[in-house]
Amino acid sequence: MSVAREVTDRLLAALNDHDLDAAVKCFDPEAVYFNVGGTAEGHDQIRAYYGYLLTAYPDMHYKVQSKVTEEDTTVTEWRLTATHRGPLLAPDGETIEPTNRPILLQGCSVSTVEDGMIVSYRVYFNELVHYAQLGLILRSGDVA
Repeated sequence: MSVAREVTDRLLAALNDHDLDAAVKCFDPEAVYFNVGGTAEGHDQIRAYYGYLLTAYPDMHYKVQSKVTEEDTTVTEWRLTATHRGPLLAPDGETIEPTNRPILLQGCSVSTVEDGMIVSYRVYFNELVHYAQLGLILRSGDVA
């Protein structure tokens, strides 16, 4: 198994175990994390983002659908299931109180690894589907 694939597997296992310390250890101290909602740089911001995500979705779980690794990069297609049980930040900056609704998101992540650590992690999913599953309707002008 390639190092890129092994590190990516460790990250997803740590997230499924809700182990923030183990998840952050997969990243280089200067790593950049990007998703449709924004960017986090470095261990502190990445830890804060995952902590926020686990607060909003304390039962979140990734199920890997497929993986492809080429040299230092792994692309992982996944399904995320979770229940919205904590505060979540909306695109307009408002806080969405827990809806207790389940979500099912299909997405993919692209991880680039150097020296055994993730230096770049990019996550793609349909944010409009995410908000619709929470019962929210974005208005014209809202950024998703």
